[in-house]
Amino acid sequence: MSSKHQGISKSYLRGRTLTEQEKRERLYQGQPHPDNPLINDHDTVIKMNSTYLETVDRSYNNKGFLSLICFGITITFLCIMIWGCQGTIEAHRLRNESLSSKAIYALLFLNGIVCLIIFICVKLILIEWFRKTHYPIRFNRKKQMVYVYQIDGSVLSAPWGNIFFTLNGGNKWGINGHILADDNQTVLQTFNLAILESKPNLPNYWEFIRCYMEEDVLHEIPKTIFLCPPIAERKEGYLFGLQYGIRMRTKIDWVLLLPLFPYYLVEAFSRYIGMQTSRIPQWPKEVEMACQVDSDDPIDVSYKGNIPYVWRYVFANLKMKDRIKYYKQSMTASKRIRRKVARRHKEQ
Repeated sequence: MSSKHQGISKSYLRGRTLTEQEKRERLYQGQPHPDNPLINDHDTVIKMNSTYLETVDRSYNNKGFLSLICFGITITFLCIMIWGCQGTIEAHRLRNESLSSKAIYALLFLNGIVCLIIFICVKLILIEWFRKTHYPIRFNRKKQMVYVYQIDGSVLSAPWGNIFFTLNGGNKWGINGHILADDNQTVLQTFNLAILESKPNLPNYWEFIRCYMEEDVLHEIPKTIFLCPPIAERKEGYLFGLQYGIRMRTKIDWVLLLPLFPYYLVEAFSRYIGMQTSRIPQWPKEVEMACQVDSDDPIDVSYKGNIPYVWRYVFANLKMKDRIKYYKQSMTASKRIRRKVARRHKEQ
């Protein structure tokens, strides 16, 4: 049984059978979610038009965390190794003693352990640095195809209707997409959608993706999208990385943010290094050909249409008039989508 990186720091087994939990938590195409949630994009949309919807990958949200922790550990152990060697040598020099073979072996052993720890940390740092800025997922509405940009630069392509989507998780839950063998039980490949959240927050994101792919609500969906990462043709800057990392739902989150804000400033710098040392992913020509956008397409969602008050938005601190305006806009569009979906499926 082999495995392959499908996420940034997690491997998914191939050749296994679906678990009972995956079967129980399956998300079905072609029908509304039974919870009938209002859609929510969770700020994951890079671009959207009448042809395709492109989102970030799951690791994009926390990019910078792993490399920061591992970089800190690397520097700490490197200093310990240097100071330990220097201190041992200096102590023997002051006593006019030469290093005994026992001391040399002890130093070599301890330094070997430290070097192993540093090696592992550097490998983990390179998961985020010197790679790709992100690993986009593209949903082609017109051709009913899904394209997943993978770590090795290859692209996983699969028909929308053939993918087995399911909830997966424990404390935090995500949405996985499985490519199954002909027996509809054996998992050949796996990818994950953008968000990792508490379980109750997943149906609204699934319904957002499903409605885009299946329902006649293209003109309503853009009214529910307020923040798009500006990463399609350029690298993310430090400020947006900081803004994206500290997004809040309510002002109550300020209580947690204030003591942690210095940490977020440093984490955003680690994220910035990761972005600047990485390349922007480029879709293969065949994918771009399949996703050609009409020149007169009325749907054009990208960072250019982001809410003008990004700092207030990420701090959940919009002015009252703006909060009411955008809330009404989103709720009106979401409820209209829900009514359209309910009416369509009731008629079937």
